[in-house]
Amino acid sequence: MKILFVPIPGIGHVFPMVPLAWALRSAGHDVAFLAGFDGVEARNAGLTVIDVLPGLRMEDDFAEVQGDAPDIFESMAHLTIEQILELKPMVLRPWDRYTDRYVEAAKRHQPDLIVYDPVFSAGLIAAAALDVPAIGHGYMLLNFTPEMVREVCAEAFERHQVGLPKKIATVEIGPPSLMEADIATWQMRYVPYGGGGVLPPWLSEPPQQPRVAVTLGSSLPHRKGTERYQRIIDAVRDIDAEFALTVNEAKAAELQPLPDNVRATGWVPLQELLRTCTAAIHHGGSGTMFTACISGLPQLIIPEGADNDYNARILRAQGTALHLGPTQVDTDAIVTLLRDASMRTAATRLRQEIEEMPTPADVVDQVISFARA
Repeated sequence: MKILFVPIPGIGHVFPMVPLAWALRSAGHDVAFLAGFDGVEARNAGLTVIDVLPGLRMEDDFAEVQGDAPDIFESMAHLTIEQILELKPMVLRPWDRYTDRYVEAAKRHQPDLIVYDPVFSAGLIAAAALDVPAIGHGYMLLNFTPEMVREVCAEAFERHQVGLPKKIATVEIGPPSLMEADIATWQMRYVPYGGGGVLPPWLSEPPQQPRVAVTLGSSLPHRKGTERYQRIIDAVRDIDAEFALTVNEAKAAELQPLPDNVRATGWVPLQELLRTCTAAIHHGGSGTMFTACISGLPQLIIPEGADNDYNARILRAQGTALHLGPTQVDTDAIVTLLRDASMRTAATRLRQEIEEMPTPADVVDQVISFARA
């Protein structure tokens, strides 16, 4: 079967789909991705990638994307959960600028099945136009139904003169205890993928003291600079632990001189870094959050808009995370992160829940049976 994955152009949406793509290809199916911006990194997972936006970079185009829905990319600390949920339709709108190019690329590829991004109308529209089944691949705790996409992105569907595909299913990777609602056709365990790489010597050996990963996502430095990293650095100077900042050389140079207990890592596979860690400090992006959850780590989340604030509140309610604004991060909070036994117990319980979910290989037969029925 010829299967096409259609995520929005961005590495954070592409990488969560890689494990299912691997499982389908290992079962003998022809798998390819439509991608753009840094999402073309799926090629390094050994997968076929069609670059729909050649020559464009996220940092060059993101200002326009952000301009379509500025509220989504700002802190939601002042909003209630209900108000955050009311903003969900706005998540869908910025990506319409790319829909037509993705739909045309899908038509040229002629797949038998489309695995689509729930916040991007292109996959649903392409599946309807080609009259093939569509499977939504969740990557976050919030739910986006096909009906919501059809309603919010009505103009895009009308441009292509289609409605929803005749056959639609959904696979969700979030643990049921955290999900907004249970709408999944299949539950599937989150399997971390953050790119390959040769482990540096320091990461191949057990740390000599507690290690904390500090990662604020791939897009934040382009939008906000390094101020948030600097606040964290100032708070950890006198803590007896090692702090690993996942920033590249250029950003690390802006933060120099680093304290002796802070290391700039460059790009390393996040799951391998977290395997050696006692805790994680991050922005609340879904991929980072899920990787910290499957690693069984207490988390300090400093949200940066989008689904970050929602994720932080849900994990705080579960007892696995601290949720702070950037100006609230201080030494006491990080000491609590390292020492709070109840957070560690809750994090272990959440990891066990995820480990009990079916693997991508476990759901392959169901996906293919659905597509062929």
